[in-house]
Amino acid sequence: MDNKLVKRKIQTYEIILCIFVLAVVAAGLLMPKTGPLVMIDEICDIVAIWTVCIYVIVRIIQSRGRFQASVKAARILVIAACVAIGVLFTGSTALDLVSGPETAQLTDIQVSRSQAHTGIFSLHYYLTGTDSRGERVRLEISGDDYTRLSGSSSVTVEYYRHTGRIVRYL
Repeated sequence: MDNKLVKRKIQTYEIILCIFVLAVVAAGLLMPKTGPLVMIDEICDIVAIWTVCIYVIVRIIQSRGRFQASVKAARILVIAACVAIGVLFTGSTALDLVSGPETAQLTDIQVSRSQAHTGIFSLHYYLTGTDSRGERVRLEISGDDYTRLSGSSSVTVEYYRHTGRIVRYL
């Protein structure tokens, strides 16, 4: 196998795939942080991640040729990493979809916000409180919820335990 750069034309399906991933990411950004549609936001994240992972896996499998053992091993590691990443990101959402939301009275609540490392769309708001079992629960909330809950001492919520997303306030 020679070391020349191989020029290849971008295929139409790759452009469609990019547009699809961007649309899914945009839809996820527009979804509310709390409310009955919170799982759609989680599913948008999963669809975007799996789409990219599957694309990488298919491109690796489609590339034909005779490869050295080290290249074959690297290809297998990349495929395994793609599957692991997809499963990792799917796990908590799948558990929440199976188990459904639960209700909790949170006491000793605090609201906080943090700036993520990504820059754009990276301000996240959180509600932290203690449930009836004495466990600390951290849930993602919206900016409006952050303002509304500041200064409160307790709140009752219906939420998904594994993803930390609030369905509604009770």
